Amino acid sequence: MNADITWDFPTPAFLWDARSRSIVAGGDRLDAMSEDDFEASRLDLAARVHTMVQNLDDGWLVWTSFVMVDDIYKSFFQEFGWSRGIHAYLQATASTVIAELQRRGFVLHYVVDATEGGANLQTMVDYLPEVFMAAGLAVVGPQLTARQLMRQIETEPSEDLTAIKPYLAEGHMIADQVVVRWHQDRRSSAYLNLDFNDDSPALSLDVALSPGGQRATIVVWRQEMPALDSKACFTPPPEVRLPPEIAELLG
Repeated sequence: MNADITWDFPTPAFLWDARSRSIVAGGDRLDAMSEDDFEASRLDLAARVHTMVQNLDDGWLVWTSFVMVDDIYKSFFQEFGWSRGIHAYLQATASTVIAELQRRGFVLHYVVDATEGGANLQTMVDYLPEVFMAAGLAVVGPQLTARQLMRQIETEPSEDLTAIKPYLAEGHMIADQVVVRWHQDRRSSAYLNLDFNDDSPALSLDVALSPGGQRATIVVWRQEMPALDSKACFTPPPEVRLPPEIAELLG
């Protein structure tokens, strides 16, 4: 294989690092390749990630999945673009980690409560679900569901997201029902509450966060703005022992 299409990285965490915009760099690299090289390189990347995560013990795999999913979210706000290469990059890397979690019986739930901030809601609703689906997660959220309802009911639905307001209450209810089913089915998911431009009270998120502390279940909750130095809350499976250096870091 041409050396230009192979991949070298010391640990999986480097694959999604938001500060160095690793996802965009990886996607751009794939997009610059010929069709044959694109596919060969994507397969090589997936194989390398597969080998690397298979060799992680449960503690390191759980920690890697937390770093991965939160860096994917933060990366979306760092001059992110959406392209065929980025889609393939996330499938080859992040979805490989999700598949390994599933193989070992783990499930990952990422919960975002973006109830304040100046991000573009239209862009988030249009593209953020695609990002997490490419990463191997099922995606739901009140605003996403409300827009689907509007499009199903109205003959000429508006593309202006303020038009979803009459459907938000039902959107919250349906999103709750969907995520409960995914919890029962042990399906890794991203629950996106992107309600910061709406004047209704923010969702309590109790339903989405309810699996926290359960066996073989990883819950990550992000309420802070997605700045590079921001933090998310992390609840690992109670039976999993995190690496000592990580446990010490978390206090």
